[in-house]
Amino acid sequence: MKEDRFRCHPSIIVEKTWWIISFLFFIMITDIDNVKDMVLHNDFISIILIFFGVVVFLLFILIYNTFIWSKTFINIEENTIIVQRNTINSKINTYGIKNIANINLEQNIFERIIGTYKIKIDTDSLSTADTTDIEIVLSRKDAYEFKYNIEKLMKLETIECIEKQRNKLNYNEDSENRQYNYLHDEEIDYDIVFSSNDILKHCFYNFSIFGFIFGLGVFIFTLFIATKADESGEIISLLLIITSLWSIIKFFIGDLIKYYKFSIKRLEDKLYISYGLLKKRKFTIPINRINAINIKQPIFCRIFERYQVDISTIGVGDDESEGSQILLCSTKENFLKYINTLLPEFRVGEELILARQDKNYYKIKIAETIIVTMIISLIMYIIYKLNFGIDTSLLVGINIVVFLLLILIAYMSYITYGFYMGKENVAISQGIFSKNISIIKYKKVQYINIKKGPISSRFNLCHGKIYILASFGNAIKTIGYYDEVLFEELKNKILSIV
Repeated sequence: MKEDRFRCHPSIIVEKTWWIISFLFFIMITDIDNVKDMVLHNDFISIILIFFGVVVFLLFILIYNTFIWSKTFINIEENTIIVQRNTINSKINTYGIKNIANINLEQNIFERIIGTYKIKIDTDSLSTADTTDIEIVLSRKDAYEFKYNIEKLMKLETIECIEKQRNKLNYNEDSENRQYNYLHDEEIDYDIVFSSNDILKHCFYNFSIFGFIFGLGVFIFTLFIATKADESGEIISLLLIITSLWSIIKFFIGDLIKYYKFSIKRLEDKLYISYGLLKKRKFTIPINRINAINIKQPIFCRIFERYQVDISTIGVGDDESEGSQILLCSTKENFLKYINTLLPEFRVGEELILARQDKNYYKIKIAETIIVTMIISLIMYIIYKLNFGIDTSLLVGINIVVFLLLILIAYMSYITYGFYMGKENVAISQGIFSKNISIIKYKKVQYINIKKGPISSRFNLCHGKIYILASFGNAIKTIGYYDEVLFEELKNKILSIV
């Protein structure tokens, strides 16, 4: 990049307007019968007016987005990135380099065709943990150079690492210009590469039974609605059927498309991750920004003893389109080898042996189950007395099913929840049918919330939550019922590190 002040690549105009074109295309398809009637009745005036209106509307959207693009500039000034839009309503956003958590590159199919990258920059802030702060579209050469320059300002690269990057990218410099000739991703020497066969196995082990049942229910319901639709609604019904059918197919091959050529490398103080078929993603994750590692075992993973890992950090996994995965489903032996190669700082091993909750947990859950069952029974009795015409056996059956379900959940929670407290890390296991073990360094804990209820206090037990800096769905780690002495020890360890 030759200038400190620059615009996004012009292709961003097309990316900003494609959804309008898609919407108009959908309207045209769903209203095709009216168009046929106009042609049959030689109502060409209406057709011309509609066509003219659509063209004018598209031109307006195109001109508007072109105007926004031409008036929006990105500046790099010393230790700040400034995004400035000089339109009717001027807007200036300033981001400190020191607050940047991650710089990630992403390519959808359109961007891969025209040779651009979308740069995503995320700030290390709890208030913006679920949003991407800056998105910039640049040509491939400029995107890599922009990323390189920002990382250099962040001082996250060591001199040796920078030299390695320069050599790999065939770095050249003269008095006025910098040019980079980049090698293909396949030439990068990744530490771990998952084959298509490995990813297919991951699809199986990561299969969500409950999600599939829900998706299948939506498909059957859509199919039923389609059979009742008249001729004018056939196209809409067909689109809905295709959409719901695709959602079911994604349960089987979605991860194969998402994690295609999943590769990861540890280089100095960073993780480099690349994957994706339809949308190619390249993440750079500084090790010191990782707030927790999450060892996940969905139902099939628990049955077949497989482990997959993602991380809790700002900038990766915050957006729906992003993933925070660093390891796909692997055997325990491979998992330990991989994780200790990538993140030896966490010393994963003994953290997998967690202490189960206190056995008095059962007494607490039995008391809670009785209370809930009595409330439900009261509701069922009221429904019976109000004479809604519901069969008594059905009400009793619902009550029994709820009671048995609560007992099952209590048992599964007992065998799933666990706790480990080491010298540098705390490990917490949570879940019901699935299992998630989070390993957190004490210095990464934001704060801890300890609770004691009227029943648990009789057994000197507490339960609580640990809060870390991460996206909303990943920021809270729940601790089961343990002796209050253990919680006091945990609190002291966190305070001693701080």
